[in-house]
Amino acid sequence: MASMLTPSFSRYLVRLAWVGCLALSSSAWAQEVEKQTQQALDGLVIRPSATESAIKNFDDPHWVYVNRDIVVKQDPKLPKDRHELLLWIPGTRPPNLPEAEPGKVRRGASHEFCKLAATLGYHVIALSYPNTISASSCNKESEPAAFEEFRMAVIEGGDTKHIKVSKTDCIENRLIKLLKLLVERRAREEWAQFLNEDGSIKWERIAVAGQSQGGGHAALIGIHHQVTRVLSFGAPRDFSVTLQGPAAWYQKESATPKSRFFAFNHEQDRQGCTPAQLLENLRALKLDAFGPVVKVEDSKPPYGNSRMLMTNYPGEKVDSLTAHATMLSPKNRELFEPVWRYMLLHE
Repeated sequence: MASMLTPSFSRYLVRLAWVGCLALSSSAWAQEVEKQTQQALDGLVIRPSATESAIKNFDDPHWVYVNRDIVVKQDPKLPKDRHELLLWIPGTRPPNLPEAEPGKVRRGASHEFCKLAATLGYHVIALSYPNTISASSCNKESEPAAFEEFRMAVIEGGDTKHIKVSKTDCIENRLIKLLKLLVERRAREEWAQFLNEDGSIKWERIAVAGQSQGGGHAALIGIHHQVTRVLSFGAPRDFSVTLQGPAAWYQKESATPKSRFFAFNHEQDRQGCTPAQLLENLRALKLDAFGPVVKVEDSKPPYGNSRMLMTNYPGEKVDSLTAHATMLSPKNRELFEPVWRYMLLHE
């Protein structure tokens, strides 16, 4: 059947579909546009394998969010199109996590955050990538570059002691292939603006964000590439137990100005490192140059312009895993939305 789809026959099908659309009443057409807009804001699901046949593994879906009333209709009553892509990088996925129910897909913990970003004028992608091995596997290594080598293998592809990621499966290739598919299938949303003419990533149009391991990847991408901002939730946590200090890459010259880095953490989070060690990491990144740590419960936006934000919600003792997920939990959206907005919008 595929052999019948010659260029002329394909054009005929497009014209036929267009005629069918014209046959809709104006109200039905408006309802269809509204449905498409809402679907895009709620998140479009695209499997990595649908973007490139060579991708076989780690096929949990990418999630794509865009407010078409902003980026297509340019509704003057809404925020302006920022012409920025928010790239969300999730944290470590437990290797034994059960599959979603048949016919359903599992929403990531970042869903409410990503929806908010889309309503503020961002194009948003929550990326699926090889994330079943944690960067904390490097915390007992004596090699200062161990953390960076691990993360760069995930970001660009590579073979290290703790992880091996092919060029096909790395973050950069998966993002490029997804963007190219969106350019082809959803041209009116202008996804092409996030790629250079040679097909590489236009990092200067991208804000990188993530939780836990993903927050560490986001920070390192910001060190290597000039991006619009870096948002780390429950991160960065690369601290060497053997060397008794923050990972070496925090001290590297940054392509992104440190004023564009923001970190939001929990006082009881001990995943990967202790709270005290986390503060050492943030100081190694020189985020203390913009003010001291601010506890968001005791402050209001713009939080003294701090880049080091902290919470102890709900104000009683919680286990470390609960604390680790608190800042991004969908059930806490109302509480933390002012913090999210500050991190997404503060200049």
